[in-house]
Amino acid sequence: MCQIDHADNWSTGGLTDLKLLGPACQFHNRDRYQHPDRYTRHKTGTDRWAFTYHRQVGARRLRI
Repeated sequence: MCQIDHADNWSTGGLTDLKLLGPACQFHNRDRYQHPDRYTRHKTGTDRWAFTYHRQVGARRLRI
């Protein structure tokens, strides 16, 4: 399910601004705030940003 994600964590003062909101699935929306070390934020344009997920070394992939 797609959710709206804040570029800066809302619970720590991130603004609810259209320029700082974007879609994310429920897993990545929650995981990014629980494990910020796994993500790198990149500016991709004038009011655009993207996050890169860094898989943990030695982590197993889950089969669903």
